[in-house]
Amino acid sequence: MAAARMLELVPMLMCQDTQASIRFYTEGLGFEVIDRMDDVGRSGWASLHRDGTRIMLASPTYLPRGVSFDGRFPQSLYYIYVRNVAELRASIRAKGVTASEISTRFYGMKEFEVVDPEGHVLVFGEDTDEPPTPE
Repeated sequence: MAAARMLELVPMLMCQDTQASIRFYTEGLGFEVIDRMDDVGRSGWASLHRDGTRIMLASPTYLPRGVSFDGRFPQSLYYIYVRNVAELRASIRAKGVTASEISTRFYGMKEFEVVDPEGHVLVFGEDTDEPPTPE
């Protein structure tokens, strides 16, 4: 019998307007749709992929009972490790996506942030030996 092991973590981001989020992730961030169901829930479901990173986008009613607290869906930061963070930022800004400035953090990462149309915060970062950006 093979030992149990976890293979991959794929976040499912709950979206009031899944179709708008699909456009944001594909047109703005360069993700590719690998599977989708536009007729489930209020606004559909999709699985997206880019450079070995996968995410799912889903209408709150995609699941029988969407998990919420005080009427809000849980918010988290989604950290995506990348190569050449400056090039990535430039390419998505060229597509009209708002992105924070790149900062070098005390923990050895160069990062920038993007907020998707549903308020999910994506942090893109790469390892660096550069000194931290002054605050």
